[in-house]
Amino acid sequence: MDACFTCEVNTGVRATPGGAIYADERWIADHGIPPLVPGYVVLKPRRHVAHLADLKPEEANSLGTVLHDVMAAVRSALQPERIYVCSFVESVPPHLHFHLLPRYAAMPPLGPGLLERVFAGEWAVTEGEATRATNLIRAQLQLTSQSR
Repeated sequence: MDACFTCEVNTGVRATPGGAIYADERWIADHGIPPLVPGYVVLKPRRHVAHLADLKPEEANSLGTVLHDVMAAVRSALQPERIYVCSFVESVPPHLHFHLLPRYAAMPPLGPGLLERVFAGEWAVTEGEATRATNLIRAQLQLTSQSR
């Protein structure tokens, strides 16, 4: 069986630009690789989970809060026009994850039609630009958690 790409990212075998943006006992969020757009975040469970329906109740219950907080930090830190959330769990072996894809003003508002162009790398950024976005999002998350 092939190694799980997402588990390799979660355990540090594969590095992401700037490291983890968010991490708790259940979830990890980091900048996606390759860096398709600045602030492209991947949110995934720490443990290997193949399907959304396989989440434990405590993972499912915390998903909305984590997703909300990370998206709010992306929006505040990078000010995209929209943030698309999608899940394509087709890798071998599959590991549930959510793509948080910012759409900026310079990108056409095509909704799902934009995804093909994003994943083709039309707006790809350097690792340095992705690291900068990671740092801004992480700092915004820290500000938000301190104000609670």
